[in-house]
Amino acid sequence: MIDLKNNLKALINDPIRKIFAITFAVGLWLFVAMDDNYVFQKETRIIYTGLADSLIITDSVSTLPAVFWGRGSYLFNLWLAPPKLRCNIDNVQLGRQSIPVNKLIYAFPFGDINITYDRVTEISIAIDEKDNRIIPISIPYIGALKEGLSVKEIIVLDTVEATGSKQILQDMENIPSETLYIKKQTSSFREVLKLNSPSPLVLLSINKVRVEVQLDTTNRLIITNIPLKLIYTTNQRVVSEKISLDTLIVEGPQSRLEALEKRAIIVKITLTGLPNGDYDLPATIILPEYIKPVYSKPKRFKISIF
Repeated sequence: MIDLKNNLKALINDPIRKIFAITFAVGLWLFVAMDDNYVFQKETRIIYTGLADSLIITDSVSTLPAVFWGRGSYLFNLWLAPPKLRCNIDNVQLGRQSIPVNKLIYAFPFGDINITYDRVTEISIAIDEKDNRIIPISIPYIGALKEGLSVKEIIVLDTVEATGSKQILQDMENIPSETLYIKKQTSSFREVLKLNSPSPLVLLSINKVRVEVQLDTTNRLIITNIPLKLIYTTNQRVVSEKISLDTLIVEGPQSRLEALEKRAIIVKITLTGLPNGDYDLPATIILPEYIKPVYSKPKRFKISIF
């Protein structure tokens, strides 16, 4: 007769036997469970293949909530090595289009597994032409130079070619770099700056550029009687008390001030969208690069719209 009480006591007091018993129990459960059918849901990655080199994907679905069902042993392997769905897009057209999910290709290296998609019948994808062009680089800078000096020019010494979506490149005016710090510089200098990627759909030929910062003596210049430009619609009638900016004092590098012409300065007020009435408005002053306004008169303009 088996002494169950003594055997159980020996099992509890012996840690090695305890571990063996637990392992055996788990293994037995897995052996039995793996032969049953189960359902398993997982976000599954989609890989797009077959796209022509002249095209680029601008928007797509990266994953799908896939539902798998089959024998437990097969699903366990699936959990250990998640599959990927393949979407063949060798015949896609430009623009946005839909692809039925039953066109997705999947292959499992083990067992017979079924797949469906939770309430999803199609995926959307957008295609554009691939293009490349040389894009200007903009260099933002901060900091104060030694008193009496100004930035005359920042020259980018490298050429940057961007490759990506044709539509994005057409709308791209420049690519900004990281901020350049010019604090306490006393003479012209060079620096290497990282470029900020404008879009994940655009690949740059280089990710850093060399720049040369040229300094010049700071000076001021007084300009008078600069025409005021009023921007309004053909349905608006406008009267302004003054038609020009009487006085403008600007500051910047001496060589740029010497070459500055009045016609390069824009003084404007935008009135479109304003209802009829009397207004006291400031003007926007637009100056060439590296030159800044110090003083202007008048500060505001009296304008009537009717």
